[in-house]
Amino acid sequence: MDRFSIWEVNMDINEGNNQPSMAEPEPEDHRYLFKPRWVSEREERLGRKIPVSPNVLAVVKLVITPLFFVALNAAPPLSAARFWASLILFLSFPLLDYLALLAARAQGTEKAFGRVLDRITDYPLLFILAWFSVPILPLFLLLLKLLIDLLILALYFLGRGSPKNRLRTGVNYATLLAMMLAVEGRARFITPELTSLLLVANIVFNSTAALYNLGVLQKRFIGDALSGANLLCGVFSMVFAARGRLEFSLLFLMLGAAFDGFDGAAARKFGGTRWGVYSDDIADAVNYGLAPGAALFLTLPGLEGWVLGLGYTAFTLSRLVYFTLNKSESDPNYFCGVPSTMGALITICSLILFSGYPALVGMMAGVASVLMVSFDTHYRHLGRALSEHRRAFFGMPFLLILLLAGGKLFGVHLPVALILVACMGYGFRPAALHLIQVMRKTG
Repeated sequence: MDRFSIWEVNMDINEGNNQPSMAEPEPEDHRYLFKPRWVSEREERLGRKIPVSPNVLAVVKLVITPLFFVALNAAPPLSAARFWASLILFLSFPLLDYLALLAARAQGTEKAFGRVLDRITDYPLLFILAWFSVPILPLFLLLLKLLIDLLILALYFLGRGSPKNRLRTGVNYATLLAMMLAVEGRARFITPELTSLLLVANIVFNSTAALYNLGVLQKRFIGDALSGANLLCGVFSMVFAARGRLEFSLLFLMLGAAFDGFDGAAARKFGGTRWGVYSDDIADAVNYGLAPGAALFLTLPGLEGWVLGLGYTAFTLSRLVYFTLNKSESDPNYFCGVPSTMGALITICSLILFSGYPALVGMMAGVASVLMVSFDTHYRHLGRALSEHRRAFFGMPFLLILLLAGGKLFGVHLPVALILVACMGYGFRPAALHLIQVMRKTG
């Protein structure tokens, strides 16, 4: 896709050298993601009801830390009681962070010292999980994660950057949760292999923030960095396809789509480089063209894999080239033909659901290819449409939770089937609407 913003998000990777001194509170950042008034009002009421200082809530995490260590070290290793105790204690850390933030705002005590204290009290959790992860995760990755996190904190003490922000906090907690689930071995889809890849992504993300705080990177490079992350997701998607793990291949394709949306938001907010559009197009070609084509070639046997893989990649690249050449004349609110993201999702989902029926997979890949090169058909830009109805963003986390829960309860085929149905509905929607209009006129 192009650099049009798919999600209007607050890309607060870091505020750089313009941060206030440690003696002053940091200014409230501009929110690009709409928050309903009722949410703000409830948060304000909840903050006023918290009777203690936010610093006390931060210290409570230090009390929970030894309990978390005992829970992880309890026997037997795979017991349900140990797992749920560890999970509840882990989730108390982000919950206390959230309550401390609300209390600080309500009490007017949101100071830099409190943010640093809140950050420091998270490090014992990181050290404990790193210690228990040594037998299953590469030691050099764990050490690198620890060093980069300590570097970010040290840079803040030197007046460079922020000790904490929402985006980095979310990425860190997601990585730590994956590490805990891998240690417990209770979630079959959170394997040490996948956790190592998430740890690599976390290290890259935090390294980017650290380099920016050091002045090595500039804001205008952020969009290119996110395009690079999109490209890496395409590479990981091909790696998992080669290993027969198509569900992870689909996961990284969708993660790449998220980076594809973020790079547009970053380019519009921070500016870009002369190579920005090219890096974005190359990343899209890898993630949406080469990766699904490679999955077709690697999954389907014999001649079918060769023909479908090469044919799909050729159709996708032609769609991307057409879009690039006609970008200046196109309407940013619409796509000419189905976007390549949808074509890739249709293809990978079909491989997962119908891998035993090469003819059916070929038909679905052919449908995706035809939809992508149907340049006379205009498709609403989903990012632009969602940005006009920002409340819809709050349904996204619940939708993701439902998909994951469905996959856990009924197997991976259920969420994959739902994704496929949604993509096909989007692809055939213009034709269906046109058919309805024709029937109304003739009827």
